[in-house]
Amino acid sequence: MTGFSPLSGQQIRQAGRKIGAPVAARLQAIMTCGLTPKKLALTICLGIALGIMPLIWGTTVLCIVFAHILKLNHAALQSINYLLYPAQLALLLPFYKLGSRLFSWGPPVPAHIVASLMHAPGDSVHLLGWILAKSLAAWLVTVVPIMLSAYGIYTIVTSKRNSTPLGL
Repeated sequence: MTGFSPLSGQQIRQAGRKIGAPVAARLQAIMTCGLTPKKLALTICLGIALGIMPLIWGTTVLCIVFAHILKLNHAALQSINYLLYPAQLALLLPFYKLGSRLFSWGPPVPAHIVASLMHAPGDSVHLLGWILAKSLAAWLVTVVPIMLSAYGIYTIVTSKRNSTPLGL
């Protein structure tokens, strides 16, 4: 005998509620601090747009800048950005392919791009710059209009909802 009795499932759930409820309430307070419905909509739309932007190194800095300029909740904006990191990686190639079809400028990408990058690193920086430019152009053409219209729709819906009696 060790003198240790295992906890029952009910005791574990009660302990989880005692610990989890205050933590969840605090996180909710942090994420919604200072956000009106319009700012919340802007935070979500901007976070999604920046979160899938094909610019691996720069979205965190852009979130900081936009949160400061637009006076948005930085924690909420950055959280959305980080949650979409897998989608950002998954959309790199589709954005590049779309950019290549829409914009014919720039050098063609070799079929064996990895071998090309390893063989001539100096030329590959130039090539990666063109890939990034085409990807960002495709992002601008597709994501920005979608997020602007989503923000407009959300603000119309919330303003109608808030203008009805009792918020119904």
